[in-house]
Amino acid sequence: MKKNLFFAIVGLAIVFFATSCSKSDTPPPPGGTTPQGNWVGDRTSLGGPTFYFALNLQANGVLVVSDNNAVTPDIANGTWSLVADSVRATYTYTGSSATYSIAGKYTTTSKIMYGTIGPGTSTSGAGVFSVTKQ
Repeated sequence: MKKNLFFAIVGLAIVFFATSCSKSDTPPPPGGTTPQGNWVGDRTSLGGPTFYFALNLQANGVLVVSDNNAVTPDIANGTWSLVADSVRATYTYTGSSATYSIAGKYTTTSKIMYGTIGPGTSTSGAGVFSVTKQ
């Protein structure tokens, strides 16, 4: 009787360890788990016209912004981070002291990000943007 109980416990232990160590077959969510990559769309100034707007969210929080015109854009450099479900960034235009900040809603299941733009470190007050991950 003790021998059968011993083999039953060993058998259950083997089954437990074999199933707990298996790989997951669940694919990653669409769009990946990070906002890193190229995002292209437009921005609209408050009460103003719509302009070309692109974000290149690079590794280590590096940001390159292309703005105003797709052919000869104004370039800005800055930093970005993911805070909860919001991409937050601050950038300054090359050859200028003009600094802006953005906050955009990000989810791993959507390739579209909407958000607001503000002067300096404020993330609102200057306009809105909409970009699609390429």
